[in-house]
Amino acid sequence: MPVPRLFEVSPDPREAWIHVIATILSSGTDRTTAAFLADLVGEELADAGSATVSEFRPLKESGIVADATLRARDGAWTVGLYGSLSFDVDHTAELTAFYDALAATADRCIVVAITPDRRAPASVEATAGGREIVHRSWQRIRDWIEERPERGAAEGTDLMLLREADYYLKGRVADLYRLEEAAMPAIPQELRPTLAAAYFELSALAPSPRIEVSDEEVAICFPRTGDPTMVLALRDQKLHVRLHGGEAAPGFTTEGDTATMVAGSDEDYLAARSWIKGQARELLPPRR
Repeated sequence: MPVPRLFEVSPDPREAWIHVIATILSSGTDRTTAAFLADLVGEELADAGSATVSEFRPLKESGIVADATLRARDGAWTVGLYGSLSFDVDHTAELTAFYDALAATADRCIVVAITPDRRAPASVEATAGGREIVHRSWQRIRDWIEERPERGAAEGTDLMLLREADYYLKGRVADLYRLEEAAMPAIPQELRPTLAAAYFELSALAPSPRIEVSDEEVAICFPRTGDPTMVLALRDQKLHVRLHGGEAAPGFTTEGDTATMVAGSDEDYLAARSWIKGQARELLPPRR
């Protein structure tokens, strides 16, 4: 028997959040699917409840993998979901390529860009032009999921899905907006997706790492309580990963009892990502 979609979990935070949306759209009743999709695209689509939902779908030979797509049973329309956990980032190139690749699959194509920004980023508005691209914030997604059970009189499977989705997203979305003013502006756009991924990977191990702001840097301290033993420091337009009392891995330098890696790009962090997560896990008390 296949494992239910509800329990398929991606290790990447952004993909896991998209999976929550796709699970509601694919596993809820037609009524809930149609209502959720209407809120995402801004209008009611014909036969929305019977749409086929696919996650992380390669778009033919374009080399692009869609976060999620919904396709009408008769092929009249396709909706693509594009997700980001980064504030105020230029998505122009990615959205243009995504839309153009998706447009070849249906007579009508709509792309929904889901970002933390409360208003549509300039890049989303600029990309739209003759393309059907709409913007939704994670805050709006969370609010819809939280309010739907009462407003939509959800019950049975729908109620279970929405409650699980609310449990998963509510605290994480609140944490996302904690990063908005203090942390995201401290580093350039190209490092913001890396910061979001690093923060939520640590938060998955122990909730809500502490954020401290000083004149020199913005520091994300893990774990939240006690002396910080791992710090993601945002300074000099770079991400500094500092581990106190640990041995250095490749790419780290040591000074006293502190090992430090300076990430100036996404690739710098990805090279040490597994080791960083492993060290963070060892900082916590043993699980029962």
